Amino acid sequence: MMKKLAFAGLAIGMCFSAPALALEHEIVIDHPAGPIAADYEGSVRVETRQVGTAGVAGRPSTLRCQWSAALDLERTAKLGETLQTRRVMTRDDVASGSTSGWCNSSARTIDRLVEARRDSFRSAMLAMVEQDRTIILAEAENAAVNGRDG
Repeated sequence: MMKKLAFAGLAIGMCFSAPALALEHEIVIDHPAGPIAADYEGSVRVETRQVGTAGVAGRPSTLRCQWSAALDLERTAKLGETLQTRRVMTRDDVASGSTSGWCNSSARTIDRLVEARRDSFRSAMLAMVEQDRTIILAEAENAAVNGRDG
């Protein structure tokens, strides 16, 4: 029985859940061809991994659920009618931790832990937005050059 539980825990291995934490942000970048409006939609992706074994009578359990939360950010940028681009970015391991017990029974606890770290996710998103600014400007320049050549 013990081996079956251990193998079941390994079979579960990686579980995914999606907490309700969603993030949005908008920016407008000045550009000679006109303002570029960029909309960002972020979502948190949680990965869990079951480790340890259930304890038999008289022995303590070593079951733990290790979790890590990543931020997925999708951007849509528009420059008038000449440019519309999309980009998806990911920042892994924005938050992580572990809880005792089975991962499937810890989902709500993990969701609360992720929600409590909302500021970390917001900061990560703003850093990604700032890094994306140069890419948006490069896309706009490329569209302007291609528009002049065509």
